[in-house]
Amino acid sequence: MKALAALAFLAAGLGIEASAQEAPSGTIPAPAERKRLLNFPDGPFDGLKNAGIDIKGSLALTYGGLVSGDGAKDWRDGGRADIWIGLDGEKLGLWDGFSVSIHPELVFGRSTNRTGAGLLVPTNSLLAFPRLGKHDAEISWVFNQTFSDTFSLSFGKFNMLDIAAQTPLVGGGGLETFMNTSIAAPIDGVTPPYVFGAIGSWKTAPAIYTLMIYDPRSAQDWDVISDPFADGVSYSLSATIPTKLAGRTTFVTLRGVYSSASGLDLDSVPDLLLPGQAAGILRKEGYGYASVSFQHYLAEDPARSGQGWGLFGDFGISDGNPNPIGWHAVLGIGGTGTARDPYDRWGIAYFRNGISDDLVTGLAALGIGLRDEYGIEAYYNAALTPWLRLTADAQWIRPANAGSDDALILGLRLQSQF
Repeated sequence: MKALAALAFLAAGLGIEASAQEAPSGTIPAPAERKRLLNFPDGPFDGLKNAGIDIKGSLALTYGGLVSGDGAKDWRDGGRADIWIGLDGEKLGLWDGFSVSIHPELVFGRSTNRTGAGLLVPTNSLLAFPRLGKHDAEISWVFNQTFSDTFSLSFGKFNMLDIAAQTPLVGGGGLETFMNTSIAAPIDGVTPPYVFGAIGSWKTAPAIYTLMIYDPRSAQDWDVISDPFADGVSYSLSATIPTKLAGRTTFVTLRGVYSSASGLDLDSVPDLLLPGQAAGILRKEGYGYASVSFQHYLAEDPARSGQGWGLFGDFGISDGNPNPIGWHAVLGIGGTGTARDPYDRWGIAYFRNGISDDLVTGLAALGIGLRDEYGIEAYYNAALTPWLRLTADAQWIRPANAGSDDALILGLRLQSQF
């Protein structure tokens, strides 16, 4: 809690107002007016950016606990530090369209992910990764080549939470919006949180097509990079269709996944707190998955592209073996902008994870009872300044463990962006 108190004291010392205004052109903005604390014209990172090195960072701290339900009810504090480094190949003297993205991350402290409440899915995504893969630190790296305005290709070790964070309305990756992984990055059971492979994107008039070819194992294991595709290959094809519905911006995404992997490697799905016996029950060569998601704006800010609030949903289904998740559903409302401040974010959503029938039946024979896990999460993210944000979060969940009582989890999150 010392770091949390330090950031709160810093905010008070800066004389933060509820609504920060943009600084006049040609002047250095005051600390409380900057979008990022250290990222501004003539700031410490400005010269590097002009030279082709773009650096952004985040420090997020959480404090929360299990209020009701089974398990430990002590309040826990922890946090994570992230740095995103972008290298512009053309500015660095290489060639046009080439870039490199690097993302080191570090987590510390304790979270509500393992309280003994009988939950299957992490309630705090911010501290779940990379820790569920048995690491406190991780680094992802991606090489990108843009060939034209319509086609690009990327290769490397991807942090899939970074990709989920870019989803309109619901995005945030656990740092800014929803904290429960079921909403922040809906679990499909076929895509590890860290992926080694390639992604191609092709923009056409009706849709944006994305093809992923990746190792089905989690790339937190160095063997995945040193000996890729040893256990099979996963293919993911998606089509995102930007359109208008009732005059409002709408996105619809269709996705299909097939993997030639055999059986279930529990290390490849560290985003699920599965019983150890699951690996012996879910055994099959090859599996598939399909999903549809949407984001529909009900109100848009004409002065800021992509800002506003509306409805969102994500629905997926799999063959249920070896995928431990037979189906999942997310439906909610949220976005950016309130009467208090145009930079505030808010949302409320319902989620349900349908457990594989094969897994439920197999574990029942061993005396372990599993059921669908579902719940509701609501959050309000107040922009103390554009770069310092305080979030209040509440989650009510019926745990997957059939013998556990309903859980209520409350938490706070303070994030500074620099």
